[in-house]
Amino acid sequence: MDNDTKVMCMNNSSSLDTYVQCYRGAQQQPLEMAIPLTVVNVLIFVSGFFGNVAVCIVIIKHRSLHTATNYYLFNLAISDLTLLIFGLPNDVMLYWHQYPWPFGVEFCKLRALLSEMASYVSVLTIVAFSTERYLAICYPLYLHTMSGLQRAVRIIACLWLCAFVSALPFCIYTRVHYLFYPPNSTNILPDSAFCGMLYQPEGIPLTELSTLIFFIIPMLAIAVQYTKMGLEIAKTTRKTLGHGLRGSVHRDSRRTQSNRSVIKMLSAVVIAFFLCWAPFHAQRLLVIYGPDYSEANTYMFFITGILYYFSSTLNPILYNVMSDRMRSAFKEVLCGVKPKRNKRHSMLGDVYSRSYNIRIQKSPSRMETIIDEIDEDKINLVNKEIVSVSIPETGNTLIYEIHYKTKEEGNCNNETPI
Repeated sequence: MDNDTKVMCMNNSSSLDTYVQCYRGAQQQPLEMAIPLTVVNVLIFVSGFFGNVAVCIVIIKHRSLHTATNYYLFNLAISDLTLLIFGLPNDVMLYWHQYPWPFGVEFCKLRALLSEMASYVSVLTIVAFSTERYLAICYPLYLHTMSGLQRAVRIIACLWLCAFVSALPFCIYTRVHYLFYPPNSTNILPDSAFCGMLYQPEGIPLTELSTLIFFIIPMLAIAVQYTKMGLEIAKTTRKTLGHGLRGSVHRDSRRTQSNRSVIKMLSAVVIAFFLCWAPFHAQRLLVIYGPDYSEANTYMFFITGILYYFSSTLNPILYNVMSDRMRSAFKEVLCGVKPKRNKRHSMLGDVYSRSYNIRIQKSPSRMETIIDEIDEDKINLVNKEIVSVSIPETGNTLIYEIHYKTKEEGNCNNETPI
């Protein structure tokens, strides 16, 4: 609040209600604004809550989805649920009752901590699964030297710890603010209680750092990663078509198509995240650097708030629209619809072979260890047996074809589990 407004409020301090309203604004938004905003946010909350709970249930119950990438999607669903539960109801309450804050200072700080932490976990999770795919496509041998699921669990734990530490300053500087009446006295007005971080700590640009570290830098890094992944997939396709080997052209093209499908779905998640969160960060910066645009700030607050929470609802929809495997798993777990199997698989008792190729520029000294690690990473395959390893040499590149004899539930396509 600028000095002119403060002087005006102090001059209009004859009435307590007038004094509080001058500082805090209207206690309730106009009905023509509050009702539609409430309806939209309730729809977002209900669809987002049940959608993300469904994602968690499907990933837990469907064994073929127990992969590192899907662990990150599970974590993203948890962070979205946290954001919806601890953030959205408070914003809806503000449409109808901006002050006084009724829940005490402890819950005021807890809500600020959990909301900020959940938003950080969301963006860090997107960075994590983008990096996972980047390594899988551009550096597959390096990725397979680590245990996939154990690595994912450790990384997820680190994401929450990093988000918690980063969100602590917002918790510390968020408090319940009171007005004093009469002006310049020490008498607290309980009816003026407002929960928020009205002022940034001097010399610490928390909002600017939050936007830079948890939005701008991650989005730039992800853009670079997806560009490199696209180039690598294009290069692999050209090489495969250029010099195929013993039917590997078909297998490689199928795997390349699978990678493309995964990248398309994850790209949709990233693009949706950017479109929904960019206005939110712009509005936070406008509050700091454009205090004179109070009316624009008010409308942007409502619009960006809807987009901010809508991103949490959008992810489960994208999974079902963009991923055949995820859509099939949803039908099987939630609706009891079993995937169709062709007659050949039924006659064979669901026993069939898969192959995975790894291109290595130099001959590795620990081939058997690498095979074991690859075998461990494909955890959706059960009763596995390596029946052959062939090492055809083409120039300086060795292509290791690892054939698995497998028995598992579901279909037997080579789609990357996601």
